[in-house]
Amino acid sequence: MMMEPFDAYKKYLALKHHFTSDSYDYFKYNGKVNVKSTSFDVRKDKYMFYKLSKKKDVEGYLIANMLNDGKTWIGDLLSSESEEIYINWLKRQESLSYVFQNDISKLDDDMNMNFKSNNGEYPLALLLLLRKEICLETLIIIDNIISIFNHWNKSIQDTVVWPDIYRKCLKYKSFLKFDKKTYVNLLKSRFTM
Repeated sequence: MMMEPFDAYKKYLALKHHFTSDSYDYFKYNGKVNVKSTSFDVRKDKYMFYKLSKKKDVEGYLIANMLNDGKTWIGDLLSSESEEIYINWLKRQESLSYVFQNDISKLDDDMNMNFKSNNGEYPLALLLLLRKEICLETLIIIDNIISIFNHWNKSIQDTVVWPDIYRKCLKYKSFLKFDKKTYVNLLKSRFTM
């Protein structure tokens, strides 16, 4: 069923607020935003929301692109690059356990070495994320299992890059659906826990 353009506009605003604001939580407010159709009707870019509303998975499309750049403007969302970002995100979702296994195979055999921050430096796992050798989903799943982010918040001295990554992880984790037991077993098979 196709979404109405005004609903696509509301979804866009809700997800943009979720990924860029500390005060708005998409799940707490059930994706609702305080906006009137009259404000939508006077927008010069409303035709872009008509195009967005024709997407099969508006929410997934927006999430994928908000993860890439939380400040995404609606005009940028209709590019071939945005479509490619969505397709790559969708591929990760559909093969998450495979992606996770592949990502953790790139980690050091000594599990602690991957997540330990020495002298306030980035841990290996975070460096691999920054180099795009592992994906954000993998870090979020690992944190869900062994709570690495709390440790990193205390030990990483960087006040620019890490806080942005941490915030993105916090905002994204509620959208990420996975069977924890499966990933615990995958992690156990890679490391002796």
